[in-house]
Amino acid sequence: MVRTREFDPDEALDKAMDLFWERGFAHTSMEDLVRYTGVSRYGLYGTFGNKDEIYRLALMRYTRMMKNEMQKDISQPDAGRKELEAYFRTVGTIVSSDEGHRGCMISNTASELAPFDPAMAAHLKGLHEELKAKLERAIANGQKAGDIRRDIPSTELSMMLFAMIQGMAALHRGGATVAELIPCFNAYLKVLDEPAGR
Repeated sequence: MVRTREFDPDEALDKAMDLFWERGFAHTSMEDLVRYTGVSRYGLYGTFGNKDEIYRLALMRYTRMMKNEMQKDISQPDAGRKELEAYFRTVGTIVSSDEGHRGCMISNTASELAPFDPAMAAHLKGLHEELKAKLERAIANGQKAGDIRRDIPSTELSMMLFAMIQGMAALHRGGATVAELIPCFNAYLKVLDEPAGR
């Protein structure tokens, strides 16, 4: 007789994602996952696999969520400065949310696991390159439209923005306040402007 699944896998994975996002991989045990998701160890193993696999699936879920929520504006092929500014506002809203203190799960994973897990490091590098490509395309489009300065290459401006976003996530995770961090975006917008007198 086929055993009936007694839980919703999507709901369980959402809860696992929340727990890993809050506590990280090392500080989350299988017992924690059982308690937080309300799913037995047998159910978790049978549906998702071991803790490593649950984390991988939770990270994939987080990545999809962030792409849909944060990157929708800059994902458009014709995205330019307007879409970059919308992206900033979205990031600011997320940073200011109740979940904002957790930082970015991708950044958290990069600092916790990537140095010791080549496969995870390669996966994260792919995600980072994808985001940088979107930022660079939007900046290049803005430069062509005359909305963004052209004396600094789009590759450099996009890397600067990417590094700032990653740094802000780490600082927020470490206790920096939203009020301290949000002005970084305003400063970056000034960097995008043509210098006075040009």
